[in-house]
Amino acid sequence: MDRQPFPLDALPFVGRDAELAALLAAVERARTRSGGAVFVAGEAGVGKTRLVRHAATEATRRGFTVAEGRAFAVESGVPYAVFADALLPHLRQLDAAALTHLTRGAGRDLAGIFPALFAPPPRGERESSADEKARMFWSFSELLGRLAARRPLLLLLDNLQWADDASIELLHFVVRQAHASTSPAPLLIVATYVDGEQDRHSPLRAMERSLVELGAARVMRLDPLSEERTAELVHRLLDAPPAATQSFTTALHRWTRGNPFFLEETLRSLVATGQLRRSDTGAWSGWDAAALVPSRSVRNVVLERVGRLGHTARSLLDLAAVLGGRVTLPALRAGSELSDAAMMDALDELRGADLLAEDAGASPGFDFVHPLVRDAVYAALGRVRAQAMHERIATALERMYGDDADAHADELAHHYRNAGAGTAGRVVRYLAAAGRHALARYADRAAVEYLEAAVAAAGPIDTVESVELLESLAQARQRVGEGAGAAALWRRVRDHAARSGDARRVASAERQLGLMASAAGDPAGALAHFDAALAALGGQPDAAELTTRLHLARATAHQAIGRREEALGDARTALAIAEPLAEPTLLARVHRALLLLHVWAGPASEARAHGARAVALAAASGERTVEWSAHWAMAVHGGLTGDAAATAHHLREAERLAEEVRSPVLRLRTADVAIEYQAGIGEWSSALALAAQAIPAARALGQRTLLPRLLVWTGLVHRGLGDLEQARALIEEAWSLTGAGVDGAATAADVNAVVPAYTGMAGYLMTAGENARALAVGEAGLAIADRAGYVAWAIYRLIPFVIETALYLEDYDRAARYNARLRRDSTALGHALGLAWADTTDALLIYLGGDPARAVPMLRAATGALEQVPFVFDAARLRRLVARALLDAGDAAAATNELHKAHEIFARLGAERELRATREQLRAIGARVPAARSTPARAGPLSAREAEIARLVAARRSNKEIGVALDISARTVSTHLSNIFQKLGVGSRGELADRVREEGV
Repeated sequence: MDRQPFPLDALPFVGRDAELAALLAAVERARTRSGGAVFVAGEAGVGKTRLVRHAATEATRRGFTVAEGRAFAVESGVPYAVFADALLPHLRQLDAAALTHLTRGAGRDLAGIFPALFAPPPRGERESSADEKARMFWSFSELLGRLAARRPLLLLLDNLQWADDASIELLHFVVRQAHASTSPAPLLIVATYVDGEQDRHSPLRAMERSLVELGAARVMRLDPLSEERTAELVHRLLDAPPAATQSFTTALHRWTRGNPFFLEETLRSLVATGQLRRSDTGAWSGWDAAALVPSRSVRNVVLERVGRLGHTARSLLDLAAVLGGRVTLPALRAGSELSDAAMMDALDELRGADLLAEDAGASPGFDFVHPLVRDAVYAALGRVRAQAMHERIATALERMYGDDADAHADELAHHYRNAGAGTAGRVVRYLAAAGRHALARYADRAAVEYLEAAVAAAGPIDTVESVELLESLAQARQRVGEGAGAAALWRRVRDHAARSGDARRVASAERQLGLMASAAGDPAGALAHFDAALAALGGQPDAAELTTRLHLARATAHQAIGRREEALGDARTALAIAEPLAEPTLLARVHRALLLLHVWAGPASEARAHGARAVALAAASGERTVEWSAHWAMAVHGGLTGDAAATAHHLREAERLAEEVRSPVLRLRTADVAIEYQAGIGEWSSALALAAQAIPAARALGQRTLLPRLLVWTGLVHRGLGDLEQARALIEEAWSLTGAGVDGAATAADVNAVVPAYTGMAGYLMTAGENARALAVGEAGLAIADRAGYVAWAIYRLIPFVIETALYLEDYDRAARYNARLRRDSTALGHALGLAWADTTDALLIYLGGDPARAVPMLRAATGALEQVPFVFDAARLRRLVARALLDAGDAAAATNELHKAHEIFARLGAERELRATREQLRAIGARVPAARSTPARAGPLSAREAEIARLVAARRSNKEIGVALDISARTVSTHLSNIFQKLGVGSRGELADRVREEGV
């Protein structure tokens, strides 16, 4: 009789036709750029990996690149390990030039995910940790898109229940971003996990729920095989007649519950022990179920097979089980005393027994054919033997890595932690190193776990090293939002430093506590910490830089509670301390702080002066993010004060710098200003095109302050268009996100999001005719702005909305009171737009008081002032009021002329509501009504700017050349082109050029 085990590859693929068809349908959807993600879930051994690999084989045949990564239990703290495992083999095949082209030079932004390929950026060029992480995620998402654009990409991620939290967060971002993209790449992500395990992995569970609710992913649950499919498997595998094997397959299904892995191992065992036999003719016998003695657990049936190995092979298998994950030859050599020849023989035996298989992942080597095999082998070692092996392996690996040992801290920490007593010092060293590496790679949850374990293992906090460990853990807890835990750690650091007489460390800890209080909306508490920090330093001359930063932080806290003079005092003190240091970067930050203070509270001349110094110093020091922030603040200042030329200039510079540093967050913050600027100058189509890209990006990047503002600015454009339902939806979302309307929800930290939410809601309610509610909302928003001392927010739109609502309610005294304030504050800030609104209100009060003749020249002057800013839509609305006043004054011809001018502007903007009202006014006075030719900004014919760009594309001009010709950035040109393609239904520059040449624009 032949007892040779059947080969693994011969196991028939049964019972999965429907699931395979569903995966292949997703592959085809991905080809048409609507793939998304599929999660394949099921119990261990149910066949998830085999199913997705069948799909991958067919996807390869259909022209897809397949990248497969696997998570391992022993690597559950290694940041982004599953993505590196999947993509490193593909990226390493590229030469340096091709890799640079694929990453668009953003390789260093990807260093946190692929440290083996890219070096991180120099510390001086880094942004905040949150912005750096967003840039890394964004660059990775773009890399995937470019890989998929070269050739459709199927990304397989196996065993996600063991993936680190950073990988789960990155996967969530990538799938959301692909789902929201207006031009998605042909990319499909298929991930597997053990059903039930995700309940113990809350980030995995939360990610899956989020993506499914969004419609970006679906879940496929893989059940065990039915008894009928078990019978089919036996029939096809052993060529046995169903009638003869019926009782056997019934018993086999009962023993294994239809789990394919258990089925396979049980059949192997029955064949290997001779209970199932094959004759010389190839026929199988032994089907009497009552006579069979099967193993009753997966572990037992695996260990029966392992027990038939030779001693050397078994020892090497035990070593592989303790090493865990993908086992490399160098690691096997380090942990074993075998000669290479003996090791190769043992590996051949293990491969022949289908226990290990060669794996060509990110680190080529060997892997267990199934995680359940590794689990069974490891469990059989027993605790004492496993601990001894971990210690031996840790020592051997540490010796092998030598001076580079800290780069492998995750691996060494794992083995030392499992080695038991006697290795505490090594445990602390490698846990701390692993935690700090995770922090540097923005894998913040992993950092917390490593550093907490290091602190616990370190014992009493009585050395500089242990205090530094507390500081690292505090930073990690801050990043994951555990404010209370972080504050407790900083207090421990402070108290230890105070006992040790370390004044600088006391001040640093107090500063961190103050910054946390500011971020939590407690500026008064922050001030107490900053005061304590400055008192601890006592004016030490060697702590000038820290002292400067403390005064800047204190200035921000004073500003947050409306203490403008105290804020300016601290900022000026910071400048006085920093100037003798002659350090450009620090000075640039000080001037930027003074710029921001004067942006919100004036005077304008001071804002411009400090802005110019901040720009020059930042440029000289190479601090491009500081330089960006200075240009951004100057663009905001220009917008708030109605200086369109300055706004346009600084926006271009901010866009350029955001592109140079490849920061998605800086791009979004620039877009925030650009959308409102485009709306003001009447380029509504451009504003909406930019918003269509910015809003999904802000959602994906979790921008809690930016997103509400983007929603409000876009909602106000839709309000102007007359699309009140869309305006309401956008503004209500902003209202909800900021917690507006909830008592105590609007903290000082939220003012830059909350006040715009109140502004948007007041504007919407007024247009919807709910004037009493609009007035109440507007005044509540003003109270918040006043508490924070943010005068410019009040002037910009909020006070004008409150005044207009008061006029509608015929509360002229209230309107006059607010207008007096508007004029006073606008004069102090040099706010051209605020002064134009004040002139408008004065004129309207005179007109409504019954003196149209006197009001007409004032209204015309105010209209001119708004056009000069320019605030095109509002100037056109005012022309309608000028027409009413002219008509009341008896000049119908002049009234008609004003209405025709307003009609032309509303038609160009697509302002349907105002356009209808203007046409009704014309009809009412018997004047000619122009032919309706509205051009909605959100669809249909191109705007004037879009038509210019289309003609330049037809003339074969590049985006950069078009930007130079039109005095806009290349990225803005790209945004316009996306909108043009969508409007005209074309898919390329060539198609657009043909359309322009054939049909014109």
